[in-house]
Amino acid sequence: MEIDLNYKKILDKSMPVTFDSVGIEDGHEVERMWLADMVGGKWVEDYVVVRRDAYDTVTDDDGAVYALIENGRMLVKAPNVKRYRIPEDVYRIAVNAFKECTELGELDVPYLVNDYEIDKVLKQCDYQFKVHLWNWPYNSKRSEQLEREIAEGYVDEYGFVYSQDRKRLLKAAPKVKEYWIPEGVERIDRLAFHHCVFEDLHIPSTCKMEEWPVEEWPVWGNERIQGCIYGIPGRQHTGAVDMKLQK
Repeated sequence: MEIDLNYKKILDKSMPVTFDSVGIEDGHEVERMWLADMVGGKWVEDYVVVRRDAYDTVTDDDGAVYALIENGRMLVKAPNVKRYRIPEDVYRIAVNAFKECTELGELDVPYLVNDYEIDKVLKQCDYQFKVHLWNWPYNSKRSEQLEREIAEGYVDEYGFVYSQDRKRLLKAAPKVKEYWIPEGVERIDRLAFHHCVFEDLHIPSTCKMEEWPVEEWPVWGNERIQGCIYGIPGRQHTGAVDMKLQK
């Protein structure tokens, strides 16, 4: 998908471009343009910066087009179908992604897409469709083996369930305001916090989450879920470990 936007020509219609330059800044192509003209008897100069990002794209069998961005994909064109479920590795949506979806009736939005992102998109749609905002993964069912481990696990005074050796947190209690996961816990199940709301949650350094593959990280929910996650002591807080979640 290639779009050639000549910003100089576009801007020239309202105010002449007197000078422009193109360079690379922070790894991005940046075009700087100076505009000047007489406006209302005054000499007016404007300064415009255009930053251009370019991503490789892939197209699914259903016709959906995605840009390959860091740690996932961005939906840039949705298929024109009656119901569409945005894949869970998508956490950004281009503003005009649904511009041609005249047949769309229902849309599933994964938990990684925040409210601001989807609101921008919906404001650009000329037609209405039903939107399902998912706060947790589409498939949030625990395996039978994990359910057995939970049933046989150690339950602390707050209702948190650990494996019998107490090295894995299997399931958190849903209504605990502040909780310290004990030192010695090494793993947290991906769905341990499903439907849980915290004000403060403290994760021990023994978890060493910075060494885990991203797909094994626990799901915290999204910005529609209230709570606050504190990061691991002694490391830089990034991504899902250090974030505020709001209703």
